[in-house]
Amino acid sequence: MLLLLSGLMLLSQPPRSLGTEMNTYSGKTLTTTACTLVMCSPAENGPPGRDGRDGQEGLRGEKGDSGSPGAVGPTGLPGPVGVIGPKGDSGSAGEPGPKGDSGRPGPPGPPGVPGPAGREGPKGMQGNIGPQGKPGPKGEAGPKGEVGAPGMQGSSGTRGPTGPKGERGAPGERGAPGNAGVAGPAGATGPQGPLGARGPPGLKGDRGAPGDKGAKGESGLPDVTALRQQVEVLQGHVQRLQGTLSHYKKVELFPDGRSVGDKIFKTAGFEKSFQNAQKICTQAGGQLPSPRSAAENEAVSQLLIAQNRGAAFLSMTDSKTEGKFTYPSGEPLVYSNWAPGEPNNDRGDEDCVEIFTNGKWNDKSCAESRFVICEF
Repeated sequence: MLLLLSGLMLLSQPPRSLGTEMNTYSGKTLTTTACTLVMCSPAENGPPGRDGRDGQEGLRGEKGDSGSPGAVGPTGLPGPVGVIGPKGDSGSAGEPGPKGDSGRPGPPGPPGVPGPAGREGPKGMQGNIGPQGKPGPKGEAGPKGEVGAPGMQGSSGTRGPTGPKGERGAPGERGAPGNAGVAGPAGATGPQGPLGARGPPGLKGDRGAPGDKGAKGESGLPDVTALRQQVEVLQGHVQRLQGTLSHYKKVELFPDGRSVGDKIFKTAGFEKSFQNAQKICTQAGGQLPSPRSAAENEAVSQLLIAQNRGAAFLSMTDSKTEGKFTYPSGEPLVYSNWAPGEPNNDRGDEDCVEIFTNGKWNDKSCAESRFVICEF
Protein backbone atom coordinates (compact mmCIF):
# COMPACT_ATOMS: atom_id res chain seq x y z
CA MET A 1 0.00 0.00 0.00
CA LEU A 2 2.81 2.27 0.85
CA LEU A 3 4.44 1.58 -2.46
CA LEU A 4 1.32 2.52 -4.36
CA LEU A 5 1.02 5.82 -2.60
CA SER A 6 4.60 6.64 -3.38
CA GLY A 7 4.15 5.95 -7.03
CA LEU A 8 1.11 8.12 -7.21
CA MET A 9 2.93 10.96 -5.56
CA LEU A 10 5.69 10.78 -8.11
CA LEU A 11 3.38 10.79 -11.01
CA SER A 12 1.47 13.72 -9.67
CA GLN A 13 4.69 15.86 -9.40
CA PRO A 14 5.52 18.20 -12.33
CA PRO A 15 8.59 17.31 -14.40
CA ARG A 16 10.60 20.14 -12.71
CA SER A 17 10.18 18.60 -9.31
CA LEU A 18 10.64 15.11 -10.50
CA GLY A 19 14.32 15.48 -11.03
CA THR A 20 14.57 17.01 -7.66
CA GLU A 21 12.86 14.17 -5.97
CA MET A 22 14.93 11.73 -7.90
CA ASN A 23 18.01 13.39 -6.62
CA THR A 24 16.63 13.34 -3.15
CA TYR A 25 15.95 9.66 -3.15
CA SER A 26 18.76 8.56 -5.43
CA GLY A 27 20.71 7.17 -2.57
CA LYS A 28 17.84 5.00 -1.22
CA THR A 29 16.18 1.70 -2.24
CA LEU A 30 12.84 3.39 -2.59
CA THR A 31 14.01 5.31 -5.67
CA THR A 32 14.72 2.12 -7.63
CA THR A 33 11.31 0.75 -6.80
CA ALA A 34 9.64 4.02 -7.83
CA CYS A 35 11.44 3.96 -11.19
CA THR A 36 10.19 0.44 -11.70
CA LEU A 37 6.68 1.61 -11.00
CA VAL A 38 6.99 4.47 -13.47
CA MET A 39 8.32 2.26 -16.17
CA CYS A 40 5.42 -0.20 -15.53
CA SER A 41 2.71 2.47 -15.88
CA PRO A 42 0.59 2.31 -19.02
CA ALA A 43 2.10 3.84 -22.10
CA GLU A 44 -1.06 5.22 -23.56
CA ASN A 45 -2.52 8.55 -22.59
CA GLY A 46 -5.27 8.36 -20.08
CA PRO A 47 -7.72 11.02 -19.12
CA PRO A 48 -6.27 13.94 -17.18
CA GLY A 49 -6.38 13.38 -13.50
CA ARG A 50 -7.58 15.72 -10.91
CA ASP A 51 -5.32 18.01 -9.25
CA GLY A 52 -4.14 16.39 -6.15
CA ARG A 53 -3.54 18.04 -2.92
CA ASP A 54 -0.15 19.19 -1.98
CA GLY A 55 1.30 16.59 0.20
CA GLN A 56 2.96 17.31 3.40
CA GLU A 57 6.71 17.62 3.41
CA GLY A 58 8.20 14.40 4.32
CA LEU A 59 10.69 13.82 7.02
CA ARG A 60 14.23 14.91 6.31
CA GLY A 61 16.31 12.00 5.36
CA GLU A 62 19.53 11.11 7.08
CA LYS A 63 22.76 12.63 5.83
CA GLY A 64 24.42 10.39 3.35
CA ASP A 65 27.99 9.25 3.52
CA SER A 66 30.64 11.57 2.07
CA GLY A 67 31.45 10.68 -1.47
CA SER A 68 35.00 9.93 -2.59
CA PRO A 69 36.99 13.04 -3.55
CA GLY A 70 36.94 13.90 -7.23
CA ALA A 71 39.99 14.22 -9.44
CA VAL A 72 42.14 17.34 -9.03
CA GLY A 73 41.06 19.97 -11.51
CA PRO A 74 43.51 21.94 -13.69
CA THR A 75 45.33 24.91 -12.18
CA GLY A 76 43.28 28.04 -12.49
CA LEU A 77 44.54 31.25 -14.02
CA PRO A 78 46.36 33.59 -11.60
CA GLY A 79 44.07 36.14 -10.09
CA PRO A 80 44.65 39.87 -10.34
CA VAL A 81 47.34 41.48 -8.11
CA GLY A 82 45.87 42.35 -4.77
CA VAL A 83 46.04 45.70 -3.09
CA ILE A 84 49.37 46.38 -1.29
CA GLY A 85 48.89 45.67 2.38
CA PRO A 86 49.98 47.98 5.18
CA LYS A 87 53.67 48.13 6.13
CA GLY A 88 54.60 45.42 8.57
CA ASP A 89 56.44 45.99 11.85
CA SER A 90 60.23 46.20 11.71
CA GLY A 91 61.86 42.87 12.28
CA SER A 92 64.41 42.28 15.01
CA ALA A 93 68.00 43.32 14.23
CA GLY A 94 70.02 40.55 12.69
CA GLU A 95 73.45 39.45 13.96
CA PRO A 96 76.37 41.58 12.69
CA GLY A 97 78.00 40.17 9.61
CA PRO A 98 81.72 39.41 9.35
CA LYS A 99 84.12 42.36 9.03
CA GLY A 100 84.73 43.29 5.42
CA ASP A 101 88.14 43.74 3.87
CA SER A 102 89.76 47.17 4.25
CA GLY A 103 89.18 49.31 1.21
CA ARG A 104 91.95 51.15 -0.59
CA PRO A 105 92.98 54.41 1.05
CA GLY A 106 91.26 57.38 -0.47
CA PRO A 107 93.16 60.32 -1.90
CA PRO A 108 94.45 62.85 0.70
CA GLY A 109 91.98 65.58 1.48
CA PRO A 110 92.80 69.24 1.05
CA PRO A 111 94.75 70.87 3.91
CA GLY A 112 92.52 72.17 6.66
CA VAL A 113 92.22 75.81 7.50
CA PRO A 114 94.64 76.73 10.33
CA GLY A 115 92.83 77.16 13.62
CA PRO A 116 92.95 80.40 15.57
CA ALA A 117 96.05 81.08 17.65
CA GLY A 118 95.75 79.78 21.19
CA ARG A 119 96.03 82.02 24.19
CA GLU A 120 99.51 82.68 25.45
CA GLY A 121 100.32 80.34 28.30
CA PRO A 122 101.79 81.46 31.61
CA LYS A 123 105.46 82.28 31.67
CA GLY A 124 107.49 79.24 32.69
CA MET A 125 110.15 79.20 35.36
CA GLN A 126 113.69 79.74 34.24
CA GLY A 127 115.40 76.43 33.61
CA ASN A 128 118.86 75.47 34.71
CA ILE A 129 121.68 76.54 32.46
CA GLY A 130 122.59 73.78 30.07
CA PRO A 131 126.05 72.27 29.69
CA GLN A 132 128.64 74.11 27.68
CA GLY A 133 128.48 73.37 23.96
CA LYS A 134 131.49 72.14 22.03
CA PRO A 135 133.27 74.76 19.90
CA GLY A 136 132.46 74.58 16.22
CA PRO A 137 135.08 73.69 13.60
CA LYS A 138 137.35 76.43 12.38
CA GLY A 139 136.15 77.85 9.07
CA GLU A 140 138.30 77.74 5.96
CA ALA A 141 140.24 80.85 5.01
CA GLY A 142 138.54 82.88 2.31
CA PRO A 143 140.27 83.74 -0.97
CA LYS A 144 142.67 86.63 -0.92
CA GLY A 145 141.09 89.80 -2.21
CA GLU A 146 142.50 91.74 -5.11
CA VAL A 147 144.60 94.78 -4.45
CA GLY A 148 142.40 97.84 -4.53
CA ALA A 149 143.13 100.89 -6.61
CA PRO A 150 145.14 103.58 -4.81
CA GLY A 151 142.88 106.08 -3.13
CA MET A 152 142.96 109.80 -3.72
CA GLN A 153 145.07 111.83 -1.40
CA GLY A 154 142.94 113.16 1.40
CA SER A 155 142.92 116.70 2.55
CA SER A 156 145.16 117.68 5.40
CA GLY A 157 143.56 117.07 8.74
CA THR A 158 143.29 119.58 11.48
CA ARG A 159 146.21 119.80 13.80
CA GLY A 160 145.76 117.51 16.78
CA PRO A 161 146.22 118.55 20.38
CA THR A 162 149.69 118.74 21.79
CA GLY A 163 150.83 115.33 22.98
CA PRO A 164 152.00 114.64 26.53
CA LYS A 165 155.54 115.56 27.46
CA GLY A 166 157.98 112.82 26.56
CA GLU A 167 160.12 111.01 29.04
CA ARG A 168 163.40 112.59 30.04
CA GLY A 169 166.25 111.21 27.94
CA ALA A 170 169.33 109.63 29.42
CA PRO A 171 172.17 112.06 30.10
CA GLY A 172 174.80 112.26 27.34
CA GLU A 173 178.34 111.11 27.68
CA ARG A 174 180.86 113.44 29.31
CA GLY A 175 182.63 115.57 26.71
CA ALA A 176 186.41 115.75 26.27
CA PRO A 177 188.22 118.40 28.35
CA GLY A 178 188.64 121.74 26.56
CA ASN A 179 191.88 123.58 25.87
CA ALA A 180 193.36 125.60 28.68
CA GLY A 181 192.29 129.20 28.54
CA VAL A 182 194.31 132.34 29.09
CA ALA A 183 195.12 132.86 32.70
CA GLY A 184 192.73 135.34 34.18
CA PRO A 185 193.36 137.86 36.84
CA ALA A 186 193.83 136.57 40.31
CA GLY A 187 190.56 136.16 41.99
CA ALA A 188 189.57 136.82 45.49
CA THR A 189 190.62 134.38 48.09
CA GLY A 190 188.32 131.49 47.96
CA PRO A 191 186.74 129.67 50.85
CA GLN A 192 188.68 127.12 52.76
CA GLY A 193 188.98 123.88 50.88
CA PRO A 194 187.96 120.54 52.21
CA LEU A 195 190.17 118.80 54.68
CA GLY A 196 192.79 116.63 53.12
CA ALA A 197 193.53 113.08 53.99
CA ARG A 198 194.95 112.64 57.38
CA GLY A 199 198.67 112.19 57.28
CA PRO A 200 200.80 110.21 59.62
CA PRO A 201 201.13 111.68 63.06
CA GLY A 202 204.15 114.05 63.33
CA LEU A 203 206.31 114.82 66.24
CA LYS A 204 204.66 116.65 68.94
CA GLY A 205 205.53 120.36 68.52
CA ASP A 206 205.64 123.13 70.92
CA ARG A 207 202.39 124.60 71.92
CA GLY A 208 201.84 127.70 69.81
CA ALA A 209 199.87 130.77 70.54
CA PRO A 210 196.16 130.44 69.77
CA GLY A 211 195.36 131.72 66.30
CA ASP A 212 192.35 133.65 65.02
CA LYS A 213 189.01 131.80 64.60
CA GLY A 214 188.62 130.73 60.98
CA ALA A 215 185.42 130.74 58.78
CA LYS A 216 183.05 127.80 58.82
CA GLY A 217 183.94 125.22 56.17
CA GLU A 218 181.57 123.41 53.73
CA SER A 219 180.00 120.08 54.45
CA GLY A 220 182.01 117.01 53.68
CA LEU A 221 179.15 115.37 51.53
CA PRO A 222 179.82 114.56 47.85
CA ASP A 223 178.84 116.94 45.15
CA VAL A 224 174.98 117.23 45.00
CA THR A 225 175.00 117.85 41.26
CA ALA A 226 176.77 114.56 40.59
CA LEU A 227 174.27 112.72 42.74
CA ARG A 228 171.37 114.25 40.86
CA GLN A 229 172.88 113.17 37.55
CA GLN A 230 173.24 109.62 38.82
CA VAL A 231 169.58 109.56 39.98
CA GLU A 232 168.42 110.78 36.58
CA VAL A 233 170.42 108.03 34.88
CA LEU A 234 168.87 105.39 37.13
CA GLN A 235 165.37 106.77 36.46
CA GLY A 236 165.97 106.45 32.73
CA HIS A 237 167.00 102.81 33.13
CA VAL A 238 163.91 102.08 35.21
CA GLN A 239 161.61 103.65 32.61
CA ARG A 240 163.20 101.65 29.82
CA LEU A 241 162.82 98.46 31.85
CA GLN A 242 159.17 99.26 32.53
CA GLY A 243 158.50 99.79 28.80
CA THR A 244 160.25 96.54 27.92
CA LEU A 245 158.31 94.68 30.61
CA SER A 246 155.01 96.12 29.35
CA HIS A 247 155.86 95.02 25.82
CA TYR A 248 156.66 91.44 26.84
CA LYS A 249 153.56 91.39 29.05
CA LYS A 250 151.34 92.22 26.07
CA VAL A 251 153.06 89.61 23.95
CA GLU A 252 152.60 86.99 26.69
CA LEU A 253 148.89 87.79 27.16
CA PHE A 254 148.07 87.62 23.44
CA PRO A 255 145.73 85.87 22.62
CA ASP A 256 145.01 83.74 25.72
CA GLY A 257 145.41 86.25 28.55
CA ARG A 258 143.92 89.43 30.02
CA SER A 259 145.23 91.88 32.60
CA VAL A 260 143.43 94.26 34.96
CA GLY A 261 145.62 96.37 37.21
CA ASP A 262 148.13 94.07 38.90
CA LYS A 263 146.12 90.93 38.04
CA ILE A 264 146.70 88.68 35.04
CA PHE A 265 144.09 86.11 33.90
CA LYS A 266 145.48 83.36 31.69
CA THR A 267 143.98 80.11 30.38
CA ALA A 268 145.46 76.64 30.09
CA GLY A 269 143.24 75.79 27.10
CA PHE A 270 141.44 72.72 28.52
CA GLU A 271 138.60 71.72 30.88
CA LYS A 272 138.87 70.18 34.36
CA SER A 273 136.77 69.63 37.47
CA PHE A 274 136.91 72.28 40.21
CA GLN A 275 139.42 70.38 42.36
CA ASN A 276 141.75 69.61 39.44
CA ALA A 277 141.51 73.15 38.05
CA GLN A 278 142.33 74.60 41.46
CA LYS A 279 145.34 72.28 41.77
CA ILE A 280 146.67 73.28 38.32
CA CYS A 281 146.46 77.00 39.11
CA THR A 282 148.08 76.55 42.54
CA GLN A 283 151.00 74.59 41.07
CA ALA A 284 151.52 77.41 38.54
CA GLY A 285 151.75 79.98 41.35
CA GLY A 286 148.20 81.37 41.00
CA GLN A 287 144.62 80.51 41.83
CA LEU A 288 141.22 80.28 40.16
CA PRO A 289 139.75 83.69 39.22
CA SER A 290 138.39 85.78 42.11
CA PRO A 291 136.76 88.84 40.48
CA ARG A 292 136.52 91.68 42.98
CA SER A 293 135.24 94.31 40.53
CA ALA A 294 133.21 94.63 37.34
CA ALA A 295 136.43 95.22 35.35
CA GLU A 296 138.01 91.97 36.57
CA ASN A 297 134.75 90.10 35.93
CA GLU A 298 134.65 91.51 32.38
CA ALA A 299 138.24 90.41 31.74
CA VAL A 300 137.39 86.78 32.61
CA SER A 301 134.23 86.75 30.44
CA GLN A 302 136.12 88.29 27.48
CA LEU A 303 138.74 85.56 27.79
CA LEU A 304 135.94 82.96 27.50
CA ILE A 305 134.64 84.63 24.34
CA ALA A 306 138.13 84.77 22.81
CA GLN A 307 138.59 81.03 23.44
CA ASN A 308 135.06 80.15 22.21
CA ARG A 309 134.17 78.57 25.55
CA GLY A 310 130.88 78.65 27.45
CA ALA A 311 131.82 78.74 31.14
CA ALA A 312 134.73 78.59 33.60
CA PHE A 313 135.03 77.93 37.34
CA LEU A 314 135.66 80.80 39.79
CA SER A 315 137.45 80.30 43.12
CA MET A 316 134.48 80.98 45.45
CA THR A 317 132.49 78.17 47.18
CA ASP A 318 129.86 77.73 49.91
CA SER A 319 131.13 74.29 50.97
CA LYS A 320 131.57 75.44 54.59
CA THR A 321 128.18 77.19 55.02
CA GLU A 322 125.38 76.59 52.51
CA GLY A 323 124.39 79.82 50.75
CA LYS A 324 127.40 81.78 52.08
CA PHE A 325 130.03 82.00 49.34
CA THR A 326 133.57 83.01 50.32
CA TYR A 327 136.99 83.46 48.70
CA PRO A 328 139.68 80.79 49.24
CA SER A 329 140.99 82.93 52.10
CA GLY A 330 137.60 82.61 53.86
CA GLU A 331 136.63 86.29 53.54
CA PRO A 332 133.09 87.11 52.23
CA LEU A 333 132.49 88.36 48.70
CA VAL A 334 133.03 92.04 47.97
CA TYR A 335 131.58 91.75 44.46
CA SER A 336 129.05 89.40 42.80
CA ASN A 337 127.16 89.17 39.49
CA TRP A 338 124.63 86.34 39.93
CA ALA A 339 122.22 85.43 37.12
CA PRO A 340 118.48 85.90 37.90
CA GLY A 341 117.26 83.24 40.35
CA GLU A 342 120.81 82.21 41.34
CA PRO A 343 122.26 80.76 43.45
CA ASN A 344 119.53 78.08 43.89
CA ASN A 345 121.57 74.98 44.97
CA ASP A 346 119.73 72.78 42.47
CA ARG A 347 119.64 69.10 43.53
CA GLY A 348 121.42 70.11 46.74
CA ASP A 349 125.01 69.76 45.45
CA GLU A 350 125.89 73.09 43.80
CA ASP A 351 128.72 74.42 45.97
CA CYS A 352 130.94 75.94 43.24
CA VAL A 353 130.55 79.00 40.98
CA GLU A 354 130.81 79.21 37.19
CA ILE A 355 130.96 82.35 35.02
CA PHE A 356 129.43 82.64 31.52
CA THR A 357 130.40 84.69 28.49
CA ASN A 358 127.88 87.38 29.51
CA GLY A 359 129.65 87.74 32.88
CA LYS A 360 126.76 86.24 34.89
CA TRP A 361 127.40 83.73 37.70
CA ASN A 362 125.66 80.42 38.45
CA ASP A 363 126.18 77.94 41.28
CA LYS A 364 127.28 74.56 39.89
CA SER A 365 128.31 71.11 41.03
CA CYS A 366 132.06 70.95 41.67
CA ALA A 367 132.23 67.56 39.93
CA GLU A 368 131.37 69.10 36.53
CA SER A 369 134.17 69.98 34.09
CA ARG A 370 134.65 73.62 33.09
CA PHE A 371 137.24 75.70 31.21
CA VAL A 372 140.36 76.38 33.28
CA ILE A 373 141.39 80.03 33.82
CA CYS A 374 144.02 80.99 36.39
CA GLU A 375 144.57 84.32 38.15
CA PHE A 376 148.13 85.60 38.82
